[in-house]
Amino acid sequence: MAADLDNENVIARYLLGELPEEQQIEIEDRAFAEKEYLANITAVENDLIDEYVRHELSESDRRRFEERFLASAERRKRVDFAKALAGVQSEVTVREKTVASQPSWSWRDSIYAFISGLNPAMRFAAVAAMILVVVGAAWLFTETLRLRRQLTQLQAEQTQRQQLEQQVELERRRNAELNVRLEQEQQQRAQSDESLRQLSETGDAANPSPRPVIASLMLLPGLARGEGQKPILVLPDDARVARLQIGIDREEPYKMFAVEVRTISGRQVWTREKLGARSRRGIRAIALTLPATALKPGEYELSLRGVTEGGGTEDVGFYYFTVKKK
Repeated sequence: MAADLDNENVIARYLLGELPEEQQIEIEDRAFAEKEYLANITAVENDLIDEYVRHELSESDRRRFEERFLASAERRKRVDFAKALAGVQSEVTVREKTVASQPSWSWRDSIYAFISGLNPAMRFAAVAAMILVVVGAAWLFTETLRLRRQLTQLQAEQTQRQQLEQQVELERRRNAELNVRLEQEQQQRAQSDESLRQLSETGDAANPSPRPVIASLMLLPGLARGEGQKPILVLPDDARVARLQIGIDREEPYKMFAVEVRTISGRQVWTREKLGARSRRGIRAIALTLPATALKPGEYELSLRGVTEGGGTEDVGFYYFTVKKK
């Protein structure tokens, strides 16, 4: 259940530092917004000082009062002023007799009795001093709230800066991992290109090497992943090169294409870019050549993308085939 922030006991607990942080912040925000509420806090603060001077606080409240109030020079002046007022009460005998029937004096009654017993000049000086004390107390409380609000804002900014630094560090690590992966893929591609080049080279004219065994497969568009019998690429044991003829619609507007071959589980096997299409016997097709060692027995998916004039790519189609060893 939320505490009644207008209750004087709740305000006193706030001044003694006994409230949870959430309620302290709520009281401080309201004091900033409402002058009347700030005046109520100042009045309760005056009553606490009065009770402390009269030794009416409990031992625990007295310790908390001394920890919070006597740590400030401005508040120590107010406590000393209250002690001085309490000390002169015995000298104001007339006022003491009129209020003798009352169980205890409030601080306001003590001030009134003290001022009434002074001459006009001293009375003016005492009133001016009290006004300065009250104004100083209000200023001190407002300044404390302002400093606390600034501290909270600085803490929030520091937390946000730490979060941004963590995000930057995470992005740096991610970029480093991507760069390492890219270098590995480039090395693998360079090795594969070198293997293809060596396989395609003609041997010495005097001692010609045997032509490499090439396994070929024609892939036609329009076959979905789960439909019918997939085309089968049979790889003999001595096959060195696999050649895929990828059929495309004659009306496709793209001049260049990019191809990616991957397993059904999604592992990338081979990629090529800047591939042109040729028309032969009424069929427009793209020729893709890759090492036979890159294909293991199993099912594969071939993704075909067209290169736009702006340099981007758009999906053209997907082709599915099965590899078997002979």
